[in-house]
Amino acid sequence: MPHFITDRCIGCTICAKKCPVDCIAGENKALHVIDPEICIDCGVCESYCPVEAISNDLGQIVPKVNQQKKRPIARVIEELCTGCEFCVAACPFDCLDMDWEHHTKDGAFYPVARMTEEKEKDCVGCRLCEEVCIKSAIVVSWPSGHEAPTFFPVTQTIENVTSA
Repeated sequence: MPHFITDRCIGCTICAKKCPVDCIAGENKALHVIDPEICIDCGVCESYCPVEAISNDLGQIVPKVNQQKKRPIARVIEELCTGCEFCVAACPFDCLDMDWEHHTKDGAFYPVARMTEEKEKDCVGCRLCEEVCIKSAIVVSWPSGHEAPTFFPVTQTIENVTSA
């Protein structure tokens, strides 16, 4: 069951702007709705909602992430990255790109995915990049090191990216 926007919604549009799959619709200052056919239950919308108007798949209202705390962020394990670019294609906020001049200890050049510091602020921790990585070279975790929860099946996500 996808997330649900309650009548506490003030129509600020933050959830719609942050949704990685564009499943939230609504006019400014009006109640927004989540399309259950598109929602991947990543929880990004609820963590950004300033009035805590979004319930999760269990029907619970989850408090917004405090601005002093950081959200989950994607990290690339360069030693495992093969440069396939699935993660780059999957990221709805263009947080990842390819470093075409990366080199190994032996001096050979090969591309790896990376996230620059300036793009880190745009990462919402939706885990789309992590889910499509066939080499487990991306880990989405909280700054404390705890892994962020998985919300959707890998096969569904891979099909969406490879068919795009």
